[in-house]
Amino acid sequence: MEVNYLVWYFLPTAVMVPPLGLPANALVIRLLLGKPGICSTSEIFFLNLALFDMLFCLFFLVEFVLFVCDPTMAASNFVVWGLNQAGGPLLLCLMGLDSYMAVCHPLVFLRLKDPKLRLSACSVVCVVGAVACCLVKFSAKLKWYVISGILCGATAIMTTCNILILRSLRQLGPGRKEVHPVKKRAFKTVLTASVLVNVHYLPPVGEYLLRQFGPSQFKPFSFLTCVAWIALSTASFVQPLCYLVRTGQLPKLRCDRGDGLKRPDPRET
Repeated sequence: MEVNYLVWYFLPTAVMVPPLGLPANALVIRLLLGKPGICSTSEIFFLNLALFDMLFCLFFLVEFVLFVCDPTMAASNFVVWGLNQAGGPLLLCLMGLDSYMAVCHPLVFLRLKDPKLRLSACSVVCVVGAVACCLVKFSAKLKWYVISGILCGATAIMTTCNILILRSLRQLGPGRKEVHPVKKRAFKTVLTASVLVNVHYLPPVGEYLLRQFGPSQFKPFSFLTCVAWIALSTASFVQPLCYLVRTGQLPKLRCDRGDGLKRPDPRET
């Protein structure tokens, strides 16, 4: 009976995440691949994050359909959760550290702008994500320790980096009476990222901690587990949408589409 209940726990994610996540991440990937020198900037991390999120949306839908056709506990161990629970947080952690070094230690950041460092870090995250996917399928007990450790550590590092960045951005420069407009925009961006991190990753962190150290009466696949999964999976389309809004690409696409509808055809005149 518990296996049949899992269909309803996974259903909100299957219905909501892939239809929104696939086009949003595909658009982000297309935009980032069109930028010159993408490997030498921090957006290489966001490019890898969009790839992870797109793979998660695609393969989660496939694994959910297979699970509906064969509702067993073995089939309920979706391999793709490793990308969402380990790869995504680690890439966001790297982005937080990169932003912290750029804002708080700019001289050190300039010495660490070698593209090989960012590519190596992304390669390590890909390996960790692949290992997490294997653990999800073949070692359920070890999976909880590894993924909970990654989530807790990444969330703590991201939150700390965001707090330090926000504190640095609020400081006034020498001879200034108000914060520079560029700093104000950066402050809003980092504050939004910090809120999203807490919304998406604190629920699964709390659920994992409760599972490990909470009362024995707490059962897996409870209502709290469902909420934690939904909060974690919605990051796959919220983050690319925020990127499109922040870079001004979403309004631009709307305007281009609207202009295309209003522009008269020369052959009709």
